[in-house]
Amino acid sequence: MNQQKAKFTWHYYGMALGALLAMLAGTVGSIGGVVSGLAFGILCHPKLQFRGVGRFVFLVLFAILYIFAFPDPEVIREMMAQPG
Repeated sequence: MNQQKAKFTWHYYGMALGALLAMLAGTVGSIGGVVSGLAFGILCHPKLQFRGVGRFVFLVLFAILYIFAFPDPEVIREMMAQPG
């Protein structure tokens, strides 16, 4: 009963950002964006024993992959213009 509460650190913000990125990528059907967003969120988990520069490098790598995972704006415009 007297368990210590975990600190609310940047990890939880990163996990929430990864989930949000994945959901936003899912709205336009970008599978690579969904995978990159989920990977970003998973890498931010505080219990993961992957720390330091290695974690930072992979977070930056997944952020860059997320940016380039989306289709061209013309493709998205066509998707949004089609009914149903």
